[in-house]
Amino acid sequence: MTQMNGRTVLVTGGTGGIGKETARGLARLGARLLLVGRDAARAEAAARELRRDTGNDDVRALTADVTRQKDLRALARRVEEIGALHVLLNNAGVSPPGRTLTEDGVETTFAGNVVAPYLLTRLLLPLLRASGRGRVVNITGGVPRGGSIRPTSRPRSSSSDGSPTRSTTGPSSPSWP
Repeated sequence: MTQMNGRTVLVTGGTGGIGKETARGLARLGARLLLVGRDAARAEAAARELRRDTGNDDVRALTADVTRQKDLRALARRVEEIGALHVLLNNAGVSPPGRTLTEDGVETTFAGNVVAPYLLTRLLLPLLRASGRGRVVNITGGVPRGGSIRPTSRPRSSSSDGSPTRSTTGPSSPSWP
């Protein structure tokens, strides 16, 4: 196995499941880990557990809600302050029980599973390139079972004459880097 000594790895969704176990393996290989979780207490508990279980004291907890673009931008700034990034592991996933919109006006599932990995990668790309051989790994999984797709249940807005409209511009559109 390749050792990861001297390599900095950011793992989103690292407080449980595949993300935590992947982080555990990387910590055993000597990587400097930046473990991202939505809940500060859970992120710190996971980082503490990984430090204890692997003997790697270079595991740090960071907090960000990946469905919020301002959190992703703040996370990117914190990582830039740390100074180096060799691997970005986009693992966080979102599957709310119903359709909701984020504060950015984006459907929550789409924001967490599509926008977040894209935006975070774009924001951290300069650091990854500066590392010489930076890598981005996107993990997906844990798709809920037993649900159904009901395309007709999607909310629509109406124009003044009652016909359906669909706006893709305006103040509720997401802002990209």
